Amino acid sequence: MLYRPLATISLTTAAALAGCGIAPLDAQWKDPAHPAESLRGTTVLVVCESDEQVVKQMCQDRVAAELRALGANTALVPYSVDPTATRLSDEARAVKARAIFSTKLSPDVPRYGSSSGVSVGFGMGGGFGHRGFGGVGVSAPIGGSRISQGYVANASLSDVASGRLMWTGKASTRSSEDLNWQVDSLTKAVVGGAQQAGFF
Repeated sequence: MLYRPLATISLTTAAALAGCGIAPLDAQWKDPAHPAESLRGTTVLVVCESDEQVVKQMCQDRVAAELRALGANTALVPYSVDPTATRLSDEARAVKARAIFSTKLSPDVPRYGSSSGVSVGFGMGGGFGHRGFGGVGVSAPIGGSRISQGYVANASLSDVASGRLMWTGKASTRSSEDLNWQVDSLTKAVVGGAQQAGFF
């Protein structure tokens, strides 16, 4: 049987993910004291943070979609909720969530250049009761200068009952004018990392 070094496997996997348009994880950690347990069939509270509302809404929609594709039920935090640890814990218990999947998206060092258009995002979203619903994020060139920048995602998966951190990971994208691609790539990467860790 042929064995390949872990570094080689990691590089091969990263290359394959990049070829599929998915940002590879820069790093990840799993609690070694507790074995991974599948969250398929349970409710997961999805939380996204960003300084830009449109990025937050796009992130919530896409993380929730990725988790549902893996067999989890999802609930979204209403956009008006301040995502403090106590408030998120209350929201999670209100919807009977087993875990909280939290993702923070922030821009990397921006690079400015001239191009044929500006990428503008439009987002709609809201919340009702303890359940939120997401919207649609789109981008369209409208002329003028264009900002090209990378984005970074820091994600975590925590247990609602105990409050313990079960998994955390980080992914980043290269500078791009396509915000939709960046958000989609980063959310797939972090959810995929949690899946590979054995939680879905």
